[in-house]
Amino acid sequence: MALINCPECGKQISDKAPTCPNCGCPVNLDFLQSSKPLEDNNKKTEILYERARKSLEVDDLEHAAEYYKQILDIIPTDWEAYFYSYLGEFTSFTNAQAGSVAEKLGNTIPPAFEMAIEDCSVEEASSRIKTISQKTSDRLVGIAATGASLLRQYEGGNILSPAGKVHSDLYQKMRPLVVNTIASCVLAYASIDAKLEELLNSEKVDKSVCKECLLYIRRARYQIANMQFQPSAGVNEYLIKAELIHDYAKKINELDPSFLIPSVEEKTNSSGGCYVATAVYGSYDCPEVWTLRRYRDYTLAETWYGRAFIKTYYAISPTLVKWFGHTEWFKKMWQSKLDRMVAKLQANGVESTPYEDRNW
Repeated sequence: MALINCPECGKQISDKAPTCPNCGCPVNLDFLQSSKPLEDNNKKTEILYERARKSLEVDDLEHAAEYYKQILDIIPTDWEAYFYSYLGEFTSFTNAQAGSVAEKLGNTIPPAFEMAIEDCSVEEASSRIKTISQKTSDRLVGIAATGASLLRQYEGGNILSPAGKVHSDLYQKMRPLVVNTIASCVLAYASIDAKLEELLNSEKVDKSVCKECLLYIRRARYQIANMQFQPSAGVNEYLIKAELIHDYAKKINELDPSFLIPSVEEKTNSSGGCYVATAVYGSYDCPEVWTLRRYRDYTLAETWYGRAFIKTYYAISPTLVKWFGHTEWFKKMWQSKLDRMVAKLQANGVESTPYEDRNW
């Protein structure tokens, strides 16, 4: 047994006493050891901040998150520690975990916004909101890109096993996993978008900065939702419904009127886009291309040799358009040929009205 000083009244008491007999203050050795002076915590926090920020400077988000978690234990209301501890919680994850990581970010960011605008100037709050918005958006884009790269390994049915057999079914096996990842990222953006809309009415944040963050978020969401895949040669697929993609484009246009809202066609399981015609006429949805698509689906696709031509065309034309579709000489070379073909088809009764691709 030893004598110690009571932290409340200063009188000497036994180190075994649960409370001070003089003032009733709860005192024991464990209590005294855990009650470190405030300056010790401040010093520890400064060191942790220094290490965390240095980790961020070299893009070491994993170690930064560990330091920020320790800060959060000391200061639970610190916005920076809260935000980065969650942002970096899953720096590496399996493909099966990607969707849940995105979902967790979507749930984390609105409270981070609230913490970031407390007890600071409008200028500082706006800077914090911008940091959170951009870094979270970039993280979600990275998560979605990871899923997309997984699915694109199996596009076109061109993956060969050691025995030389085409494994086209791998695309369909991986598809649900990637759909979940991309959908989770899009839903996370919806949560962030809603909170930023709310902050537009707050006096604590500069409205112009808030709109800038909203535009950044909406452009990234549109980019992810508009990802296109090719399950087999000549077949294009969006994993997000065309109507939603169109709505996301409209949301961008609300903040940036110069952004043109494209006509997004849902081509899941369709026979694919008319690559050359689209490059020449500038749109997949115009009278000339509608005519050609009808001819493809109801004339060429009705015969084996017609279908063989279509498959050959869609195996070659995407590469040609990718290399030369933006050049004037390519468009001029095909313009007259396609014009004559379209005129002949229309003269023979092939319509030029809006058209949905046929499955064949």
